[in-house]
Amino acid sequence: MPKRTEIELSSAQWQKLNQLARRRNKSVAQLIADAIDQLLQSEQPSDWEERKRRALSAVGRFPADPDLAERHDEYLAEE
Repeated sequence: MPKRTEIELSSAQWQKLNQLARRRNKSVAQLIADAIDQLLQSEQPSDWEERKRRALSAVGRFPADPDLAERHDEYLAEE
């Protein structure tokens, strides 16, 4: 069920929002709701951000040979 709220806008904000609403054939209320949806969605971690966070959490958790960076080709050839 939709919830009502009341906000205060400056005269300039109201005028620009009203003009934009007319151009887009939407109500001012719908433009505001759309903007809020975009804001809330941008706060959600993307799938990429979640995968990056998980990968970074594993960094340094597993022991490695100190010369791994220099001899990585040799280690790969051993397998």
